Parts: sequence; C-alpha cells; structure tokens
Amino acid sequence: MAVKGLALYAIRDALAHDPDRALARVAEIGFEGVEPFGLGNPSLTRGERLTQAKMLRRSIDLAGLTASSAHTRFPAPSEMDWLLEELAIVGVPVAIASIPEHVLGFGRDVLTTPGGVQRFADAFGLLADRAAEHEVRIGYHNHWWDWPELPDGTRGYDRFLQALDPSIVAEVDLYWAHTAGRDVPALLRGLGDRVELVHFKDGPGRADDPLADQVPLGYGSADLDGAVAALPAGLEWALVELDRTALDPFDVVTAGYRWLTAHGF
Repeated sequence: MAVKGLALYAIRDALAHDPDRALARVAEIGFEGVEPFGLGNPSLTRGERLTQAKMLRRSIDLAGLTASSAHTRFPAPSEMDWLLEELAIVGVPVAIASIPEHVLGFGRDVLTTPGGVQRFADAFGLLADRAAEHEVRIGYHNHWWDWPELPDGTRGYDRFLQALDPSIVAEVDLYWAHTAGRDVPALLRGLGDRVELVHFKDGPGRADDPLADQVPLGYGSADLDGAVAALPAGLEWALVELDRTALDPFDVVTAGYRWLTAHGF
C-alpha cells in the first residue's frame, strides 16, 4: 500500500516561519514523507539554491522524513545540471512540473491546441531523457484547467498523457480533476500504473470558484472513496495537500492523515 505523505505547500506559512518545527509536527502526525515545492527557482543564484537545498534536507532528515518527490521549475534540457544538483541534495527521486509555466517556454494555454499539446509532450520527453542520466524521473501534476476540449472532441490533458513516454509520471490531483468535471475513478483506471503519486484534498469542487476554501477529506464533494477503489496497486505515495482553507492547515492535514489511515493507507 502507498506511503502516506504531505505536500508541503499545505503548510507553507509554518514552513517559512520555522522549517524544523513545521517538519517535526508533520512527523508527529504520522506522515512518513513530504513533497517539497519551489525547487529550481531561476531567480536565485547557484549558491543560494544549494544553500536552501541543504537547509531543506537538514530539516527533512532531522524530522526523520523522506522526500517523495518535489514540485520544481524546469530549465532547458541543456541547463539541467543546476536543477539536478539541487534535487540530489534534497534526495528527490521524482521532479514534478505543477503548472505548464514551470517548464521553460510554455504558458497556461499550452494544452488548448493539438500543436501545443505535442510541443509540451516533446519538451517533457527531452527533460525526462536528461533527468534519467542522473536516475531522476519527471512528472506532471494536473489542475482544473488542464482538460480544455480540442477540435476533435478530445481533451488536452488526456492527449498530453497519451503523447508522453510511459516512464513520465502522472501525479493526479484528485480534487482538481473533480473540479474540472472529470470522472475521477475512470481517469485513474485509464492512466493505470503510471499514477505513482496522488494528491488528496477535498472541498466544494466549484468550477466557477475553484479556489474556494477547502475542507478535511470526506467533508467536500469529491468522490474520494471511488478514487481509492480505482487507484493502481503500484501507487507509491498518497499525499495530503491543501491550497487554501478557513481552518488551521495542521488540523486539516491531520484529519487527512486519519482519513487515509481509515481507508487502508
């Protein structure tokens, strides 16, 4: 069964204030791993990036946790060395692009045309080849905007995943897929074993207000029970995540940990 982890974006304010204490609290809840975010920041110097990576690794190790993956920005394939160095310090096995803009040269509208879909898939392939030289894999994390309808009636995200090499990981955000109006269990069954990481969160799932406050798992509109039943046997990480809430984020993620435990994770 998949390991329970926390996407650190959920507690970003506490992490910025006192990373050692924040990660200690994550471990106290019972999570075994974390997914950092913000790696590969091109606005920082190499020295600043490496310093931040070493500090993050120290805090993760001090809490007795491990890195499941990380959300990162990607440079051109020819300039991957500085990112791969950072990932190696933190101990990240899978680097995830969480939005199209985090791949150099692409924007939010990339999945709205067949040509854009193919260019994006080709870019991922080049990045994956470069990362594989250092035993790092890459993947993509969906949001609600990733399923625009294409002229032939197919959807951008679906065409994109079909165009990718199977070695590229699908990190499925169950809540954002639900907010996009997708049949989440069917999506998971279609993707099969390439789904190695899943983001669990819950909320109203309103397409007209996708960033409406989120709630503890099981208290929103997402069919999380159906999603769990459709997850592949090889799922590696079940990650609790949170974008915004009116509640204490630690209360929400603690409830998420308990929900996952109650559902066999």
